[in-house]
Amino acid sequence: MLTLVRQLPRISGGLTAALIMLIAVQVAASVLLPLAAGQLVAALTGGGPSAMPGVLLGLTLFSCVLLSDVVFDPIRAMTSARLGTAVDGAMTQRTVEGAMRPAGVAHLDDSAVADQIERARAIGLGGYPPGQAVIALAGLVPLRLGAVGSGVVLAVAGHWWMSVVLGAAWAITGHWQQREVERSVSAHGAQTAELRRAAYLRDLAVTAPAAKEVRLFGMHSWILERFTAAWWDGMVQLRRATTNWRLHSIAILLVLIAHAAVLLPLGFAAAHGDLPADQLAEALQAMLGLWAFGYTGDLVWMLHISSASVPAAVAVSGLGVAATGGSRDAEGSPRAEIRFERVRFAYPGDRPAVLDGLDLVIPAGSSLAIVGDNGAGKSTITKLLAGLYTPDSGQVLVDGYPLGDYEPASWRRQLAMVFQDFVHYPFSIRDNIGFGRVEAPPTDERVAEAARLGGFLGVEADLADGWDARLSAEYTDGTELSGGQWQRLALSRALFAVRQGAQVLVLDEPTAHLDVQAEHDLYARFLEITAGITTILVSHRFATVRLADRIAVVRSGRISEYGTHEELLAAGGRYARMFRIQSEPFAAKGGTRRAH
Repeated sequence: MLTLVRQLPRISGGLTAALIMLIAVQVAASVLLPLAAGQLVAALTGGGPSAMPGVLLGLTLFSCVLLSDVVFDPIRAMTSARLGTAVDGAMTQRTVEGAMRPAGVAHLDDSAVADQIERARAIGLGGYPPGQAVIALAGLVPLRLGAVGSGVVLAVAGHWWMSVVLGAAWAITGHWQQREVERSVSAHGAQTAELRRAAYLRDLAVTAPAAKEVRLFGMHSWILERFTAAWWDGMVQLRRATTNWRLHSIAILLVLIAHAAVLLPLGFAAAHGDLPADQLAEALQAMLGLWAFGYTGDLVWMLHISSASVPAAVAVSGLGVAATGGSRDAEGSPRAEIRFERVRFAYPGDRPAVLDGLDLVIPAGSSLAIVGDNGAGKSTITKLLAGLYTPDSGQVLVDGYPLGDYEPASWRRQLAMVFQDFVHYPFSIRDNIGFGRVEAPPTDERVAEAARLGGFLGVEADLADGWDARLSAEYTDGTELSGGQWQRLALSRALFAVRQGAQVLVLDEPTAHLDVQAEHDLYARFLEITAGITTILVSHRFATVRLADRIAVVRSGRISEYGTHEELLAAGGRYARMFRIQSEPFAAKGGTRRAH
């Protein structure tokens, strides 16, 4: 909660100041209420014409209280809601900025960071955004300060002992109940990993991407059972932190005893004429305000559960702040070569090394194909080249300088990459291609040229909005592409970057979803696509691989073979065996498609 309070002036100083003033008005009104009651009773019991000024004063005080409730309370509610919305936006922005700030992506593989991000998104906390905490705070603070005011009114009236007895009883019981709320909130946060699993299973059931397989494989019961188990596993600590009915019973008894200790002497004094009616009315009204020292119901719960996401958002916003990247300008690189020297790398999480002592040289302007078994580390090489991960040992050099010496954004402007798991952006075709170089305007001419090289040109002609057609079936005016069309679009995106100055083209399984004709067309354009740039091709299709100047075989975390297609076939090693295995089905049909 304190973290939230410290953030409010930074997020909106004006709204915070306005809310403080409105809270002060409400507190003043709560203090005026017992004074107004006492004044009005004194005037009415006095009787006669001389009582009229006192009656008018009492009614004026009541009017001020009523005015506060009718006029200022809605304004306070609207102000707290606006400030809460600003807090939601600010915390979301900080979470997004923090998650994207590190130059690499290794932090996203860290389960602790993943839990922090989920807490920042309030998923593990019941989905309560931090803005709700502002609304709760705007309701709770006036009550607590009003209770202080009521205690002061009693003390000034000579009933200080009532403030002490009732205030202590309410404060003690409120503290007990608040501790239960804090334990419950802590239990929510501690189970974020389990709740993330439950959220994933929920998304499998209700989102379109998994809908086909869920129904085809009859996974309804499987998902429901595991969702239920994951959810209740996530709630196990919460169940342990459930209400302590024994403690509640003691709290109720304590409050009853405290009220009896105050009300009995008060009633006795009033009955014997030792306490005037106006003082009795004022004391009773002030006593009612002391309850706010105790548990204030949903306000306390909402304040704690909603504000719990704020420290996580602040922590995520600090990711990568202390990291220092290189400052060397990568414009036009590589001019000589890209070199991997004794590179060792393992993904976070106590997993075995994917690459172990890998050496590889890629001359600038040449094309290299990387082949190997699944899991051999082919895609990992491209991720290290992009600076998404940092080698555990060894180094990646560009023109003789360590990759870390280059300014990350500058180096990545030299890269055009199609990842194996490329993203299907639910935006327009123009945007999807233009994302290859976001600072370059995606004009029709530039988009069309990239689409031609990527084999996508012509698809837009069949869509009503052409280049501006939205690629998502979730929108009424949207459309969905086939797997092959999405892959050609991703290739066009990378080639848009090449046409805007990128010097290194990385294609990870660029033909995995292409039909025979589209793959043949890509082969025909390969020399045009790769002319003058450094190209790295990761593929299992040897018809694509053989187009490269050199081929590297990755095995056991190292380069086991390196050479041209013909040289590797002549060597009779792993590459030659893989090539023969892939060629045999075609050779068995007459040998007309055998290639060497």
